[in-house]
Amino acid sequence: MKRNLKIGLLAQLIVSGAPLMADLFIPQFAEHLGATRLEIGILGAVFAFSMFVSSAVFGRMSDVIGRKKILFLGFMLTGLLYAVSFFIKIFGSFFLLRILQGIAVGIYPGALAAYVNENGGTMDDYAAFGALGVALFVYLGGVIAGILNLRWIFVFVGILYIFSFVLSLGIEEEYGKPLSVPLLPIEVIKRNIYLYLAIFFTFTGLTMTWTYWVLFLKEVGATQFAVGYITMLNPLSEFVTLKFVADKMKFHSTRLGMLIFALSYPFFALAKNLPVIAFLQILSGIGWAFMYSGGLTDIMERNKEKGTATGLLQSSISMGNIAGPFVAGIIILLFKNLRFEFVFAGISMFIGFLLLVKRNILENKNTRSVE
Repeated sequence: MKRNLKIGLLAQLIVSGAPLMADLFIPQFAEHLGATRLEIGILGAVFAFSMFVSSAVFGRMSDVIGRKKILFLGFMLTGLLYAVSFFIKIFGSFFLLRILQGIAVGIYPGALAAYVNENGGTMDDYAAFGALGVALFVYLGGVIAGILNLRWIFVFVGILYIFSFVLSLGIEEEYGKPLSVPLLPIEVIKRNIYLYLAIFFTFTGLTMTWTYWVLFLKEVGATQFAVGYITMLNPLSEFVTLKFVADKMKFHSTRLGMLIFALSYPFFALAKNLPVIAFLQILSGIGWAFMYSGGLTDIMERNKEKGTATGLLQSSISMGNIAGPFVAGIIILLFKNLRFEFVFAGISMFIGFLLLVKRNILENKNTRSVE
């Protein structure tokens, strides 16, 4: 494996999992600072909105000025902003800080995915290393929360990002003529619109449940350690699927992943104990593997503006992350029960699946008409 590719994949492992160490416990931390459950939902939405704008802007910039500068900026700024959370005492201050963190986290994903692809890496490997990072660091977050307290997680996140920044100093980028990408890349959006919309609806469903995930697990009786290992099962299952199933079959299907999501998530609403939730986490991890790897592969194969297209894919995820907390807040107000989040999540994911089915039908029609 080439040196540049090793650096890119190791960075992906770290920066995919590091923020989720803290993000998993954000609802609990915000509640400790005095936030209501509705305010927790709004907090998730504003973080996602700032990430939505940042991903689109900096994904395009990585096509124009190169990947290395964008990765430097993203890793350094994210590490510093997460570490500062250790000192926050007031919810209002934390609210503003989360907006800045969203901007920072949105800087690097498009550039990093494109960098790995341009150095010979597959999107299966890219997604697999990300999933492994999430599994490792989410579990570590649960351990830190159990042994120390939630504030120390932010310090560890900062350290991990600073390590990634130092790691990225070794990047050797062969950067030639910059791509000419309009400020508003209409053609890129039109080319990928069905995938972007499908990802939006899927992540709307995911974030509905993610917003109150820790609180849901607490209702079932999970300890801080249990929160870590139960959450870890999803990305660990994703990693195993990508490395030992999808990678061997060379099979990518975003539609299959979304269908598995849509069918599995409503069953969380019926789960009464941790073993059942653990099984569903493994099943949804398989769905995530096919969905995310398939979506990234789709982007890399269809677009020469890889940073822009990947940044917009991340923006679609962020749009779902904006809508999800708002919808989750409305559901909790109407039904007063966290379990209903999973039912509505399954419906949203199924809409995403149907959008990709429609794209496939339209493309088959166009192919037949050309023939």
